Amino acid sequence: MAVRLTIAEQLSRPTQPTSPTLSAVQLADNEQTSSEDPARGSLRPSSQSVVPAMVIGFKRANDDDAAEASGRITRKLKLDSKDSELLALASKMPLQEQVLFCIGLSLKTMATVNQIQPADAQFKLSDILKGKIEIYTYNALVSPHAAGYLEECNRIVLGILRRHPTWGLTAAVVENPTHYHAVCSHVAKRLNDKRRHIKAAIKSSTGIVDEADPNGQPLEVMDIVKLVSHATKVKGSTGMKAHSVKITVQLLARFAFLRRAFVELPAGSSVDYWKTVDKQLQSIRERFKDQPKHAMFFKRILDDDLEQFGANKDATLDDFQSAVPLTDVQTEVEEAIAGIITVPTDDEADNTE
Repeated sequence: MAVRLTIAEQLSRPTQPTSPTLSAVQLADNEQTSSEDPARGSLRPSSQSVVPAMVIGFKRANDDDAAEASGRITRKLKLDSKDSELLALASKMPLQEQVLFCIGLSLKTMATVNQIQPADAQFKLSDILKGKIEIYTYNALVSPHAAGYLEECNRIVLGILRRHPTWGLTAAVVENPTHYHAVCSHVAKRLNDKRRHIKAAIKSSTGIVDEADPNGQPLEVMDIVKLVSHATKVKGSTGMKAHSVKITVQLLARFAFLRRAFVELPAGSSVDYWKTVDKQLQSIRERFKDQPKHAMFFKRILDDDLEQFGANKDATLDDFQSAVPLTDVQTEVEEAIAGIITVPTDDEADNTE
């Protein structure tokens, strides 16, 4: 039985190997790849001495085996002739070259994918996220307590969407400038579309001659109830219509204010209507800071509207005095406007007309 030497004993062995099991080739390899350390009387392996030990007994596949293997893979993956030739070539490469060859193919594939779909490709909004944007842009604009209709509505809608990442506006989307801009742009577009609808309804309700009408006939004057019904009418799916707001005295007063602001615009003026409205709302909040005076101001505006444009023949203000239960969406919007819940602020997207 062969004697097993300890590590210390093996380190102190003489340079000339004595094992009868070593071949002449291995002896030559050991002599070429080792050097004696005079100070310690032991062998110090060179940096290449481990290579022969690693490859001893390694049998490389011959060309016939490689061709057979590449042929099987070609048939299994149904490769075309060009790819089949490339695979056969790779099968004959040394292992290190095969690894580098695979890395090169991966890099080339990544470059091709980036050309087809760049890293900053346009973000596609999900149907769920689009639906929520539709609902919340509507409710933000028809709220009787909206603090503003431009930046403020944009802030409210985006802030609420960010409070519910499961709808699609995740932290990853917010952190990606291209993707987040796509969401902000969609919110801005839907707000703009709805503002245009409200403004058009207000304009037509005043009886002002429609510039697009070749006959120049005045439009029918609407009382405040008809105006609000027309301006807040929901278009779209049944699910969307379920979020239609109920008319209240507060909503009538708010639209009376919006109609007053439109009527007071100078004729032919290029003044931005919604910017004017937002500035006036800011002035009202600064002047009437307590709720009774604030409510009294809007009551006077509503009374003036009833006098100028008439009252509804089928309903009185008393019909809209009772408290109306709010939907979950309306509750969240009203709490965001009142500051009861905190919504993230953001300067992204200009949604002015």
